[in-house]
Amino acid sequence: MKNKIGCLLIHGLGGRPAEIAPLAEYMQSRGITTFSAQLKGHIGKKDDLEGVSYRQWIESGERAFEQLSNLCQNIFVVGFSMGGLIAANLPRYNNIKGIITLNTPIYPVNLSRIIKNLMYDIKTRKFDHLRSYVLSSVKIPFSALIEFLKLLNITKSQFKDLCYPLFVAQAMEDDVVLPQSALYIYRNANSPNKTIKFYQKANHFICHSPIAGELFSDILAFIEQHS
Repeated sequence: MKNKIGCLLIHGLGGRPAEIAPLAEYMQSRGITTFSAQLKGHIGKKDDLEGVSYRQWIESGERAFEQLSNLCQNIFVVGFSMGGLIAANLPRYNNIKGIITLNTPIYPVNLSRIIKNLMYDIKTRKFDHLRSYVLSSVKIPFSALIEFLKLLNITKSQFKDLCYPLFVAQAMEDDVVLPQSALYIYRNANSPNKTIKFYQKANHFICHSPIAGELFSDILAFIEQHS
């Protein structure tokens, strides 16, 4: 027998399901079946991303959706960062009941926030942000960045065709995505039922941030409203 509600979670570029694991655990504790997509080439090694196209990332999302559909009648798709772009490109399945985007880029790279973070590193002499930026730059090959830009380009026009209930979440201290990205998604989506919320004291990895509990509660409320 199929469970009534399922939640498909899609991670970001160069990431893994661990990016959104706290949300998956939260939903499971509330009786919602979850399934985390594993995007093509994202297994922790830079070389594995070489030669992978954005179409293969979308196909990974489709396969994960089909697997979850074997277990659940109604599915909500949560896309973190680039995962939100993939969510917008999934076929128009009848059993998708809503889409949730978390820090999804339309305008990537928040330079002002990066500069603030680096200034903070210099002030505190901890250099945590600098280490994170260096690691990110060496784990994603140039070809994958090009494929990401292709995906971003085709997805901008997809949002006008998005008619599912929509919840758009954006962290205000995100150094990867400009907050205007959330406004673009919200304003261009054609959904008659859409919500946008900005979260203070949260960076790009919002599911691991201090406000994660508030975010998860908001997502659960959205799912319960539209399921």
